[in-house]
Amino acid sequence: MSDCHDNQKRQLELASEKGASSWLTSLPLKEYGFLLNKQEFHDAIALRYNLALTDLNRPKQCECGEINNINHCMTCKLGGYVALRHDTMKETTANLLKEGGCRDVQIEPMLLNVTTENLPSGTNITDGARLDVSARSFWTPLDRAFTDVRVLNPQAKSNCIPIKQMYKSHENQKKNMYMHRILNVEKATFTPLVFSTTGGMGEEATKFYKHLAGKISIKTKQEYPYVISYIRRKLRFVLLRTCIISLRGHRGRRNKMVDDSSELDLNYGPIVEHY
Repeated sequence: MSDCHDNQKRQLELASEKGASSWLTSLPLKEYGFLLNKQEFHDAIALRYNLALTDLNRPKQCECGEINNINHCMTCKLGGYVALRHDTMKETTANLLKEGGCRDVQIEPMLLNVTTENLPSGTNITDGARLDVSARSFWTPLDRAFTDVRVLNPQAKSNCIPIKQMYKSHENQKKNMYMHRILNVEKATFTPLVFSTTGGMGEEATKFYKHLAGKISIKTKQEYPYVISYIRRKLRFVLLRTCIISLRGHRGRRNKMVDDSSELDLNYGPIVEHY
């Protein structure tokens, strides 16, 4: 690895993270979402090693004007694929919390408004602010736990720092925005769930899912190693499939149709002409 180019070396380090390679050793089980077709498999390999993609069914230039390479596909917001990646991870986490026996699992719960509380600078004090997922009886019985998801592109210029430091930086950003508000206003806990598009996750997320695996293990009476392995594979395939979709998904504008329904002729009856 010492002879590799810096980007190549970093890509290999990212591919070596815990859980990043789990998709390669998984059985192709469709019911669990562990299935890729041959094009998706080729794209997954290209994504893993940051290789050039084939031009089949994809333009060389993005609709935004940038070169349509892997790095750009992971960050371009045209087409809604960045939001799709985030939302799918959020929904998967909520479903896993339900499997773990947590109560009152909510997606995008609204936070209580800040009134007289004195919170540090940088805290999000916006009325009606929301986080991604909340649940009760996760860390402690009856208490509420909040989480917020972030999926980052580790090869983006803004993330060109050591990998552990990269995750910690994004976790701290989330904590600075929400931690004090959750502790002082909601009287609950907050855990930032930070993932990379290459399949790794931050330290806080690792602790969160290990604890969740323990709860699922107890509830289902299955051995912990099998449960944590399932969770890692589940999360990895969700990340992988949403990343693959963004590589070849349509980003252009939809074909222009009639904008106003008043312009449509909805009279499908026969036209009678009189002479």
